[in-house]
Amino acid sequence: MAPIPSELIDAASASAMRRLPGADEATPVHPGLDAPVEVSAMLVVAGAGFLSTYELDQRPLTIGRAAGCDIVIDHPELSRRHAVVTPGAPATVLDLGSTNGTRIAGAIRRGGPASPLSVSETFHIGPFAFMVVARATGPERSMSMRDVLRVPDPTVAAVHGVVRSIAAGNANVLVLGETGVGKEVLAETLHELSGRPGPLIRINCAALSESLLESELFGHEKGSFTGAATAKVGLLEGAAGGTVFLDEVGELPLSIQAKLLRAVERHEVLRVGAVRVTPIDVRFVAATNRDLGAEVEAGTFRRDLFFRLDGVTLVIPPLRERRGMIGRLALGFLRDVQRGAAIAGLAPEVLAALEANDWPGNVRQLKAVIERAVLLAHGGEIRVKHLAFARAAGSAPVLASAPAPVPAVVVVDAPDFLDEEEQQDRERVIAALAACAGNQSRAAKQLGIGRTSLLQKLRLYRIARPRA
Repeated sequence: MAPIPSELIDAASASAMRRLPGADEATPVHPGLDAPVEVSAMLVVAGAGFLSTYELDQRPLTIGRAAGCDIVIDHPELSRRHAVVTPGAPATVLDLGSTNGTRIAGAIRRGGPASPLSVSETFHIGPFAFMVVARATGPERSMSMRDVLRVPDPTVAAVHGVVRSIAAGNANVLVLGETGVGKEVLAETLHELSGRPGPLIRINCAALSESLLESELFGHEKGSFTGAATAKVGLLEGAAGGTVFLDEVGELPLSIQAKLLRAVERHEVLRVGAVRVTPIDVRFVAATNRDLGAEVEAGTFRRDLFFRLDGVTLVIPPLRERRGMIGRLALGFLRDVQRGAAIAGLAPEVLAALEANDWPGNVRQLKAVIERAVLLAHGGEIRVKHLAFARAAGSAPVLASAPAPVPAVVVVDAPDFLDEEEQQDRERVIAALAACAGNQSRAAKQLGIGRTSLLQKLRLYRIARPRA
């Protein structure tokens, strides 16, 4: 297994072994602050449903099944005294002639000389991954010493070691990060790697009213309220054997939080109008861009629910802290937009311009910028002039009267990033729509393009879709 990148884990905490399902000590982190972080070495152990951290001070740590070991893991893959980790610069690991060996740098060791371990390098004993990480005592350390793991790339192919072990466990996971960083992608990754046979159910907690949210989450019995002609299975119950992704969990009303606590804590739901609870087998992954610690202190988020959801905290850094990924992401989005067609590619100066941007909208904004650039380039090479950063991050445009003689065609002020050729193309689109009385299919045919391409131009050129 390849070493885990050093940025995967920036902080670790607590020195005692903890089983992942126990989330009582969980607390929030504050990933956006810039205060200095004091760092010391820690050893993280993950696998088979366990996550533990041990401070590497001045004495060696013995790993094994025997009660006298410093790190006791009762698992048949481990010998009574299996290996020793010795702190230093660098730290080292020594297999003590174990039965099943210790996998270091892809090779199985049984005895022999000690092997050096750099920060972020892993070694493995059976299903357990061991990693030397940096321990943060600054703003990214949670109030109750809960582990804070940074995940630069949330895709299945990119996550390694500890995150994969977390995915295979049953602990609830809290995913933190700014809007657009890929929290839903990480939820999908955790579900796929979990091996759970049930579905991944996505719930946008901010998209439904309080009255609808209760019925959608927990279901209802026939006749429980006006319009309840039949019984309905709620989303939590329907996710049996799978994963429930609570997106924007910080938006939940307090009344719903109280009822959700029963589902998270006891794994049972009470349908609206029911008198008996229904057991559920689900794993919860919650995501938010809010500071839930501050929400708890303000009384807008329940402390007990927060502790239950925060079994493990995973933080996805903003894109401006992952600039090395921007080029690969941009090329991936470019391939997606082209859908197998010939790709003209990016001009050499485009990558520098992309990496220089701060990306307040993160990966979602980058994707939108590439999609618009493809349209503006008209199949040619994408150049810096095709990158519309301001359009992606700006506020909604103000509608204005259409210059065309037909009221069905409504446009707004032309985008300021269009060149002369694009301005002329915009005018042709408006004229074609006016000539066809707003009929988009006929206008597309007149322009010699497909209807889908016409709709893309309407969005790009800020022309509202005609009502005709």
